[in-house]
Amino acid sequence: MEAPQRQIDANQRRQRGALMVLALLALLVQILTRLYVDRDPAATFVSVPAMVAFGLNGLLVVLAGWPRLPIHHVQRGAVGLVTLWLLLNVAVVAQTQRPITSGLLLHAVIVFLLAFSWLPLRWATVLVGVTYGLLFAGAMQSTVPDVPGLILTGFTIPLAWHLTLHGQEVSTERVRSAALAAIAATDPLTGLCNRRSGEAQLAALAGQWQAAPERLAVILFDLDHFKQINDSLGHRRGDEVLVAVAALLRDLTRPSDVLVRWGGEEFLVALADLSPADAREVGQRVLTVVRTVLPPGIPPVTLSAGLACLSEAAGVAGLVDLADRRLYEAKAAGRNRMVAGP
Repeated sequence: MEAPQRQIDANQRRQRGALMVLALLALLVQILTRLYVDRDPAATFVSVPAMVAFGLNGLLVVLAGWPRLPIHHVQRGAVGLVTLWLLLNVAVVAQTQRPITSGLLLHAVIVFLLAFSWLPLRWATVLVGVTYGLLFAGAMQSTVPDVPGLILTGFTIPLAWHLTLHGQEVSTERVRSAALAAIAATDPLTGLCNRRSGEAQLAALAGQWQAAPERLAVILFDLDHFKQINDSLGHRRGDEVLVAVAALLRDLTRPSDVLVRWGGEEFLVALADLSPADAREVGQRVLTVVRTVLPPGIPPVTLSAGLACLSEAAGVAGLVDLADRRLYEAKAAGRNRMVAGP
Protein backbone atom coordinates (compact mmCIF):
# COMPACT_ATOMS: atom_id res chain seq x y z
CA MET A 1 0.00 0.00 0.00
CA GLU A 2 3.03 2.27 -0.02
CA ALA A 3 2.71 3.10 -3.72
CA PRO A 4 -0.84 4.57 -3.50
CA GLN A 5 0.16 6.62 -0.46
CA ARG A 6 3.19 7.95 -2.29
CA GLN A 7 0.93 8.88 -5.19
CA ILE A 8 -1.51 10.63 -2.86
CA ASP A 9 1.35 12.54 -1.21
CA ALA A 10 2.71 13.51 -4.63
CA ASN A 11 -0.72 14.73 -5.73
CA GLN A 12 -1.02 16.84 -2.60
CA ARG A 13 2.41 18.36 -3.18
CA ARG A 14 1.42 19.19 -6.75
CA GLN A 15 -1.78 20.82 -5.51
CA ARG A 16 0.14 22.94 -3.00
CA GLY A 17 2.67 23.90 -5.65
CA ALA A 18 -0.01 24.81 -8.18
CA LEU A 19 -1.86 26.88 -5.60
CA MET A 20 1.36 28.68 -4.67
CA VAL A 21 2.10 29.48 -8.32
CA LEU A 22 -1.45 30.74 -8.88
CA ALA A 23 -1.30 32.88 -5.73
CA LEU A 24 2.00 34.45 -6.78
CA LEU A 25 0.69 35.08 -10.30
CA ALA A 26 -2.45 36.68 -8.85
CA LEU A 27 -0.28 38.91 -6.69
CA LEU A 28 1.76 39.92 -9.73
CA VAL A 29 -1.39 40.65 -11.75
CA GLN A 30 -2.76 42.69 -8.89
CA ILE A 31 0.41 44.80 -8.72
CA LEU A 32 0.50 45.32 -12.49
CA THR A 33 -3.17 46.24 -12.52
CA ARG A 34 -2.64 48.87 -9.86
CA LEU A 35 0.38 50.28 -11.62
CA TYR A 36 -0.85 50.37 -15.20
CA VAL A 37 -4.64 50.34 -15.09
CA ASP A 38 -5.53 52.40 -12.02
CA ARG A 39 -3.74 55.58 -13.01
CA ASP A 40 -4.50 57.55 -9.86
CA PRO A 41 -1.21 57.46 -7.92
CA ALA A 42 -2.94 58.40 -4.67
CA ALA A 43 -5.21 55.35 -4.87
CA THR A 44 -2.71 52.88 -6.26
CA PHE A 45 -1.72 50.96 -3.13
CA VAL A 46 -3.05 52.91 -0.14
CA SER A 47 -6.81 52.51 -0.58
CA VAL A 48 -8.55 50.22 1.90
CA PRO A 49 -9.87 47.79 -0.77
CA ALA A 50 -6.42 47.54 -2.32
CA MET A 51 -4.77 46.87 1.04
CA VAL A 52 -7.37 44.25 1.94
CA ALA A 53 -6.95 42.57 -1.45
CA PHE A 54 -3.17 42.46 -1.01
CA GLY A 55 -3.66 41.04 2.48
CA LEU A 56 -5.98 38.27 1.23
CA ASN A 57 -3.57 37.39 -1.53
CA GLY A 58 -0.70 37.30 0.94
CA LEU A 59 -2.69 34.95 3.19
CA LEU A 60 -3.29 32.73 0.16
CA VAL A 61 0.48 32.53 -0.43
CA VAL A 62 1.08 31.65 3.24
CA LEU A 63 -1.68 29.04 3.16
CA ALA A 64 -0.25 27.36 0.06
CA GLY A 65 3.24 27.33 1.54
CA TRP A 66 2.28 25.93 4.96
CA PRO A 67 3.58 22.33 4.70
CA ARG A 68 2.14 20.99 7.96
CA LEU A 69 -1.40 22.19 7.31
CA PRO A 70 -3.61 19.32 6.10
CA ILE A 71 -4.44 19.63 2.42
CA HIS A 72 -8.21 19.83 3.00
CA HIS A 73 -7.68 22.83 5.29
CA VAL A 74 -5.51 24.44 2.61
CA GLN A 75 -8.19 23.86 0.00
CA ARG A 76 -11.07 25.21 2.09
CA GLY A 77 -9.02 28.17 3.24
CA ALA A 78 -8.13 28.97 -0.38
CA VAL A 79 -11.79 28.86 -1.42
CA GLY A 80 -12.70 31.17 1.45
CA LEU A 81 -9.96 33.70 0.65
CA VAL A 82 -10.70 33.76 -3.08
CA THR A 83 -14.42 34.22 -2.33
CA LEU A 84 -13.74 37.07 0.09
CA TRP A 85 -11.54 38.69 -2.52
CA LEU A 86 -14.36 38.46 -5.07
CA LEU A 87 -16.93 39.89 -2.67
CA LEU A 88 -14.58 42.77 -1.86
CA ASN A 89 -14.44 43.64 -5.57
CA VAL A 90 -18.22 43.32 -5.82
CA ALA A 91 -18.62 45.73 -2.89
CA VAL A 92 -16.31 48.23 -4.61
CA VAL A 93 -18.39 47.98 -7.81
CA ALA A 94 -21.62 48.49 -5.87
CA GLN A 95 -20.23 51.48 -3.97
CA THR A 96 -18.55 53.24 -6.86
CA GLN A 97 -21.03 52.14 -9.57
CA ARG A 98 -18.03 51.36 -11.76
CA PRO A 99 -18.61 49.12 -14.78
CA ILE A 100 -18.03 45.47 -14.04
CA THR A 101 -15.07 43.97 -15.85
CA SER A 102 -14.42 40.66 -17.55
CA GLY A 103 -11.80 40.05 -14.86
CA LEU A 104 -14.48 40.20 -12.17
CA LEU A 105 -16.66 37.68 -14.02
CA LEU A 106 -13.66 35.42 -14.56
CA HIS A 107 -12.90 35.70 -10.84
CA ALA A 108 -16.43 34.44 -10.14
CA VAL A 109 -15.94 31.46 -12.45
CA ILE A 110 -12.71 30.59 -10.60
CA VAL A 111 -14.61 30.69 -7.30
CA PHE A 112 -17.25 28.32 -8.74
CA LEU A 113 -14.62 25.85 -9.96
CA LEU A 114 -12.67 25.86 -6.70
CA ALA A 115 -15.81 25.53 -4.59
CA PHE A 116 -17.12 22.50 -6.48
CA SER A 117 -13.63 20.95 -6.59
CA TRP A 118 -12.60 21.39 -2.95
CA LEU A 119 -15.76 21.67 -0.84
CA PRO A 120 -18.49 19.15 -0.02
CA LEU A 121 -21.26 19.46 -2.58
CA ARG A 122 -23.81 20.97 -0.17
CA TRP A 123 -21.38 23.62 1.04
CA ALA A 124 -20.26 24.36 -2.51
CA THR A 125 -23.85 24.76 -3.73
CA VAL A 126 -24.72 27.20 -0.94
CA LEU A 127 -21.49 29.18 -1.38
CA VAL A 128 -21.85 29.40 -5.16
CA GLY A 129 -25.53 30.38 -4.96
CA VAL A 130 -24.93 33.12 -2.40
CA THR A 131 -21.82 34.40 -4.18
CA TYR A 132 -23.56 34.59 -7.56
CA GLY A 133 -26.55 36.34 -5.99
CA LEU A 134 -24.31 38.97 -4.39
CA LEU A 135 -22.37 39.35 -7.64
CA PHE A 136 -25.60 39.91 -9.60
CA ALA A 137 -26.97 42.36 -7.02
CA GLY A 138 -23.70 44.31 -6.82
CA ALA A 139 -23.28 44.42 -10.59
CA MET A 140 -26.78 45.79 -11.06
CA GLN A 141 -25.68 48.86 -9.12
CA SER A 142 -23.12 49.55 -11.83
CA THR A 143 -23.65 52.15 -14.49
CA VAL A 144 -22.94 49.40 -17.03
CA PRO A 145 -24.24 46.18 -15.44
CA ASP A 146 -23.38 43.86 -18.39
CA VAL A 147 -26.43 41.66 -17.91
CA PRO A 148 -25.47 39.26 -20.76
CA GLY A 149 -22.10 38.69 -19.10
CA LEU A 150 -23.80 38.01 -15.76
CA ILE A 151 -26.21 35.55 -17.38
CA LEU A 152 -23.36 33.74 -19.16
CA THR A 153 -21.46 33.61 -15.89
CA GLY A 154 -24.54 32.03 -14.30
CA PHE A 155 -24.57 29.40 -17.04
CA THR A 156 -21.06 28.38 -16.01
CA ILE A 157 -22.33 27.21 -12.61
CA PRO A 158 -23.84 23.88 -13.80
CA LEU A 159 -20.94 23.51 -16.23
CA ALA A 160 -18.41 23.96 -13.40
CA TRP A 161 -20.34 21.46 -11.28
CA HIS A 162 -20.38 18.88 -14.08
CA LEU A 163 -16.70 19.29 -14.99
CA THR A 164 -15.44 19.14 -11.42
CA LEU A 165 -17.68 16.18 -10.57
CA HIS A 166 -16.37 14.34 -13.63
CA GLY A 167 -12.79 15.28 -12.72
CA GLN A 168 -13.24 13.98 -9.17
CA GLU A 169 -14.62 10.70 -10.50
CA VAL A 170 -11.65 10.33 -12.83
CA SER A 171 -9.20 11.17 -10.03
CA THR A 172 -10.87 8.71 -7.64
CA GLU A 173 -10.78 5.99 -10.28
CA ARG A 174 -7.09 6.62 -10.91
CA VAL A 175 -6.28 6.35 -7.20
CA ARG A 176 -8.37 3.17 -6.95
CA SER A 177 -6.63 1.70 -9.99
CA ALA A 178 -3.23 2.59 -8.56
CA ALA A 179 -4.19 0.97 -5.24
CA LEU A 180 -5.36 -2.21 -6.98
CA ALA A 181 -2.22 -2.31 -9.12
CA ALA A 182 -0.06 -1.89 -6.00
CA ILE A 183 -1.94 -4.67 -4.21
CA ALA A 184 -1.46 -6.96 -7.21
CA ALA A 185 2.28 -6.17 -7.33
CA THR A 186 3.08 -6.15 -3.59
CA ASP A 187 3.72 -8.90 -1.09
CA PRO A 188 1.13 -8.23 1.63
CA LEU A 189 3.34 -9.29 4.55
CA THR A 190 6.62 -7.48 3.82
CA GLY A 191 5.50 -4.70 1.47
CA LEU A 192 8.18 -5.71 -1.05
CA CYS A 193 7.44 -6.60 -4.65
CA ASN A 194 5.90 -10.01 -5.12
CA ARG A 195 7.50 -12.49 -7.48
CA ARG A 196 5.39 -11.65 -10.52
CA SER A 197 6.11 -7.94 -10.21
CA GLY A 198 9.78 -8.64 -9.47
CA GLU A 199 10.17 -10.76 -12.58
CA ALA A 200 8.67 -8.00 -14.73
CA GLN A 201 10.97 -5.34 -13.24
CA LEU A 202 14.00 -7.60 -13.57
CA ALA A 203 13.19 -8.22 -17.25
CA ALA A 204 12.95 -4.47 -17.81
CA LEU A 205 16.31 -3.92 -16.12
CA ALA A 206 17.91 -6.67 -18.20
CA GLY A 207 16.76 -4.93 -21.37
CA GLN A 208 18.04 -1.60 -20.09
CA TRP A 209 21.50 -2.96 -19.21
CA GLN A 210 21.96 -5.28 -22.16
CA ALA A 211 24.84 -3.14 -23.44
CA ALA A 212 26.65 -3.32 -20.06
CA PRO A 213 25.52 -6.64 -18.53
CA GLU A 214 28.25 -6.62 -15.89
CA ARG A 215 26.46 -3.61 -14.30
CA LEU A 216 23.35 -5.62 -13.42
CA ALA A 217 23.50 -8.15 -10.59
CA VAL A 218 20.97 -10.12 -8.59
CA ILE A 219 21.46 -11.51 -5.10
CA LEU A 220 19.20 -14.28 -3.89
CA PHE A 221 19.00 -14.44 -0.07
CA ASP A 222 17.54 -17.27 1.99
CA LEU A 223 16.97 -17.36 5.75
CA ASP A 224 18.91 -20.19 7.33
CA HIS A 225 16.94 -22.79 9.31
CA PHE A 226 13.75 -20.76 8.99
CA LYS A 227 11.57 -23.85 9.47
CA GLN A 228 13.01 -24.26 12.95
CA ILE A 229 11.90 -20.71 13.82
CA ASN A 230 8.34 -21.45 12.69
CA ASP A 231 8.29 -24.83 14.46
CA SER A 232 9.74 -23.60 17.75
CA LEU A 233 8.29 -20.07 18.02
CA GLY A 234 5.21 -20.21 15.81
CA HIS A 235 4.36 -18.76 12.42
CA ARG A 236 3.55 -15.33 13.84
CA ARG A 237 7.09 -14.95 15.13
CA GLY A 238 8.34 -16.27 11.80
CA ASP A 239 6.37 -13.52 10.04
CA GLU A 240 7.96 -10.95 12.35
CA VAL A 241 11.40 -12.19 11.26
CA LEU A 242 10.46 -11.86 7.59
CA VAL A 243 9.15 -8.33 8.12
CA ALA A 244 12.30 -7.33 10.04
CA VAL A 245 14.60 -8.70 7.33
CA ALA A 246 12.59 -6.91 4.63
CA ALA A 247 12.92 -3.64 6.56
CA LEU A 248 16.68 -4.08 6.81
CA LEU A 249 16.90 -4.76 3.08
CA ARG A 250 15.15 -1.43 2.46
CA ASP A 251 17.58 0.35 4.77
CA LEU A 252 20.65 -1.21 3.18
CA THR A 253 19.77 -0.68 -0.48
CA ARG A 254 19.05 2.27 -2.74
CA PRO A 255 15.54 3.43 -3.66
CA SER A 256 16.27 2.41 -7.26
CA ASP A 257 17.09 -1.19 -6.32
CA VAL A 258 14.37 -3.81 -6.82
CA LEU A 259 13.48 -5.77 -3.66
CA VAL A 260 11.39 -8.90 -4.09
CA ARG A 261 10.00 -11.50 -1.75
CA TRP A 262 10.92 -14.33 -4.08
CA GLY A 263 9.52 -17.24 -2.08
CA GLY A 264 8.55 -18.17 1.47
CA GLU A 265 11.82 -17.11 3.11
CA GLU A 266 13.71 -16.09 -0.02
CA PHE A 267 14.42 -12.51 -1.03
CA LEU A 268 15.83 -11.29 -4.35
CA VAL A 269 17.62 -7.96 -4.73
CA ALA A 270 18.35 -6.58 -8.21
CA LEU A 271 21.22 -4.09 -8.26
CA ALA A 272 21.66 -1.95 -11.36
CA ASP A 273 24.57 0.33 -12.27
CA LEU A 274 26.98 -1.27 -9.80
CA SER A 275 30.23 -3.06 -10.53
CA PRO A 276 30.44 -6.74 -9.52
CA ALA A 277 32.71 -5.76 -6.61
CA ASP A 278 30.20 -3.16 -5.38
CA ALA A 279 27.37 -5.67 -5.67
CA ARG A 280 29.35 -8.18 -3.58
CA GLU A 281 29.91 -5.46 -0.98
CA VAL A 282 26.16 -4.85 -0.76
CA GLY A 283 25.51 -8.56 -0.27
CA GLN A 284 28.13 -8.91 2.45
CA ARG A 285 26.80 -5.84 4.23
CA VAL A 286 23.30 -7.32 4.27
CA LEU A 287 24.57 -10.60 5.73
CA THR A 288 26.55 -8.78 8.43
CA VAL A 289 23.74 -6.43 9.44
CA VAL A 290 21.04 -9.12 9.54
CA ARG A 291 23.37 -11.23 11.67
CA THR A 292 23.98 -8.47 14.22
CA VAL A 293 21.31 -5.75 14.33
CA LEU A 294 17.87 -7.32 14.07
CA PRO A 295 15.33 -5.49 16.29
CA PRO A 296 14.89 -6.54 19.94
CA GLY A 297 12.63 -9.54 20.36
CA ILE A 298 13.58 -11.05 17.01
CA PRO A 299 15.56 -14.29 17.41
CA PRO A 300 19.07 -14.33 15.89
CA VAL A 301 19.03 -15.35 12.25
CA THR A 302 21.52 -15.65 9.44
CA LEU A 303 21.26 -15.52 5.68
CA SER A 304 22.83 -17.46 2.86
CA ALA A 305 23.15 -15.77 -0.51
CA GLY A 306 24.08 -16.33 -4.12
CA LEU A 307 25.13 -13.50 -6.43
CA ALA A 308 25.21 -13.48 -10.23
CA CYS A 309 25.73 -10.83 -12.91
CA LEU A 310 23.88 -10.61 -16.19
CA SER A 311 27.22 -10.91 -18.02
CA GLU A 312 27.51 -14.47 -16.65
CA ALA A 313 24.16 -15.71 -17.92
CA ALA A 314 22.03 -15.85 -21.03
CA GLY A 315 18.95 -13.84 -20.14
CA VAL A 316 16.94 -13.27 -16.99
CA ALA A 317 16.03 -16.91 -16.39
CA GLY A 318 19.67 -17.94 -16.59
CA LEU A 319 20.68 -15.08 -14.30
CA VAL A 320 18.25 -16.13 -11.57
CA ASP A 321 19.12 -19.82 -11.99
CA LEU A 322 22.81 -19.03 -11.55
CA ALA A 323 22.14 -16.99 -8.41
CA ASP A 324 19.98 -19.86 -7.11
CA ARG A 325 22.73 -22.45 -7.71
CA ARG A 326 25.22 -20.28 -5.88
CA LEU A 327 22.78 -19.84 -3.02
CA TYR A 328 22.65 -23.62 -2.59
CA GLU A 329 26.43 -23.75 -2.77
CA ALA A 330 26.50 -21.30 0.15
CA LYS A 331 24.13 -23.51 2.12
CA ALA A 332 26.15 -26.62 1.32
CA ALA A 333 29.32 -24.83 2.49
CA GLY A 334 27.86 -24.22 5.96
CA ARG A 335 25.34 -21.38 5.48
CA ASN A 336 25.74 -17.81 6.80
CA ARG A 337 27.77 -16.80 3.73
CA MET A 338 27.51 -15.61 0.12
CA VAL A 339 28.84 -17.29 -3.01
CA ALA A 340 29.56 -15.09 -6.01
CA GLY A 341 31.28 -15.47 -9.34
CA PRO A 342 35.00 -15.25 -9.97
